[in-house]
Amino acid sequence: MLSALVLAACTSSAAAPAAPSPSPDGIGRVASEKAARHAGTLFRAGTGGHFCSGTVVSGGDADLVVTAAHCVTSGPGLAAYADLEYAPAYRNGTAPYGVWKAARVTVDPRWTDGADPDLDVAFIELAPRNGQRVTDVVGAERIAFGAPGSGTVRLTGYPDGADDPLTCLGTMTRRADGQLRVACTGYAPGTSGTPWLTDFDRDTHTWAVVGVIGGYQQGGDTDDVSYSPYFGADVQHLYQQALQAA
Repeated sequence: MLSALVLAACTSSAAAPAAPSPSPDGIGRVASEKAARHAGTLFRAGTGGHFCSGTVVSGGDADLVVTAAHCVTSGPGLAAYADLEYAPAYRNGTAPYGVWKAARVTVDPRWTDGADPDLDVAFIELAPRNGQRVTDVVGAERIAFGAPGSGTVRLTGYPDGADDPLTCLGTMTRRADGQLRVACTGYAPGTSGTPWLTDFDRDTHTWAVVGVIGGYQQGGDTDDVSYSPYFGADVQHLYQQALQAA
């Protein structure tokens, strides 16, 4: 079994994005500065280009990023994280809040053993940087389990080669196999791990993360329809493992 790695970020006073409009449009557009702050992109140290997306989520004293499991391991064996880095709010081809190194990764062994699409979720624990935690710098979103799996959802992720993130509002539905689905135009390779956000809280200025692009077809085989594993009991258990490891 893989050792658990969770990147948990506590809520901070970071500027909050506006809540989504009530009318989803399904068209991906370049995200505003505020919309982009909660999300970020993954790199391999020394390789230059980013390759997946993720977001910081709250979790006690742990600094965690949630992303897709296929972003950190593609098959049997431990998830590779020695050279894994995360850049929150990456924009204009730069990392305004720095680049943070992974300290540990938690994935479910059923993903590494059999690529179970229902468990295409990973938690990355980030190491402190210059004496600070990533949550001290950019804050964190809430993570929710057992949500209905329907309604308006907001996605912000990074297509390969893009200097800026793409945001879309869409209508989330739950498939017969339990996977989540949303139609959002322009979510090309690189957007795997993109957070699915809902239930904006105006008091805490946070969103609830209810999914990530991944799961069925590793998130979808077209750029216009995306999928996510449902965040139920198994993903909640994985999150708890990551917290305990941290």
